[in-house]
Amino acid sequence: MHNQQRQRAARLLHEAGIERALFSDHDSARWLTGLNLPAPALVWYDRGSFTLLADEGFTDASAFDTEPDCAHVPFVGYTIQQPIDAPGRLAEALRQVVASASAGGPVGIEEKSLTFGLWQTVHNALPSCEPASLEGRLLPLRAVKTDEELARIREGFRLVTLGHDVARNAVQLGQREIDVWTDVQTAVERDAGRWMQMGNDCLVGHRPANIGAAPLDYEIIADDSFILDLSVVVDGYWTDSCATYYADTPTAQQVEMHTFVEEALAFALSLIRPGAVAQEVDRQARQFMADGGYEVYPHHTGHGVGVTGHEAPRIVPYNEELIQEGAVLLLEPGIYIPGVTGVRLEDAVLVTANGAELLSYHDKSLP
Repeated sequence: MHNQQRQRAARLLHEAGIERALFSDHDSARWLTGLNLPAPALVWYDRGSFTLLADEGFTDASAFDTEPDCAHVPFVGYTIQQPIDAPGRLAEALRQVVASASAGGPVGIEEKSLTFGLWQTVHNALPSCEPASLEGRLLPLRAVKTDEELARIREGFRLVTLGHDVARNAVQLGQREIDVWTDVQTAVERDAGRWMQMGNDCLVGHRPANIGAAPLDYEIIADDSFILDLSVVVDGYWTDSCATYYADTPTAQQVEMHTFVEEALAFALSLIRPGAVAQEVDRQARQFMADGGYEVYPHHTGHGVGVTGHEAPRIVPYNEELIQEGAVLLLEPGIYIPGVTGVRLEDAVLVTANGAELLSYHDKSLP
């Protein structure tokens, strides 16, 4: 389970001359283990071996012990025998693990998510150690998906498609945003046979701020549009998608907007290939919108997904990152007229050697 991810991380550390490291970012821990871990959790690395420190109540973590060069050290989180102090018990478990660590050389850390107390725990056990920043170093590795990760993501898009099929029928005059969302969530969870973590936006076009929001009791009215930006998380891995629906026959303005956004999405998707520069994809997509006479959307053009909903590479103006083969990217242009109507469409692709493979297949067409 996630052997390839750990091998990549170990290679990165070896090339940096780092033999010991503490991965304190929760998303890093989930990526290194393949487990949808509850917080707090840590992963300690020592010369090729990985140790997971996780709450003893998370029984799935015991499977980590069966992996080569891996160990699981549980700590008490919830208890009725003593005051609840998961952070303190995590620090004590870390102290015991680090006390037996190999000596010498720097210790890699993800400093933004590392509390002062946890760093002191490491420093007290290894007083001569020097910190070496690992902040953000796993993000390019996380961008390239393994077959194991893609299997979870593909299942997510199957459920996303089901959710959108339900939404298309649920968007009716007089229905509320929350009614549509309830229908979508119920259908997805019934099919999956379990509670599912889901998001993101579910809103009518006549909202005063109609780019994105959680569902409320706004009713669908005549000549309304309805944006559903839907994510389903399968075993810790995110998907994303967006379509725009209409309870009535779309107005002439909505048809024009929807058709143009379809063209903008197709254009953006055509730019995706290994070696493309994220900011250049963003620039060209925004220029396409401007050339069409529309106000350019204020959000990102796209983003990656994985153990979080927004991962590298971000398709945004500042990002000079090169798009890698194996990345999963979402692209989502939109047009918004506040208080009147809005259109956003989104698709996902797997970056391949020859371009991109479409992963999302929900119906985004006009009725």
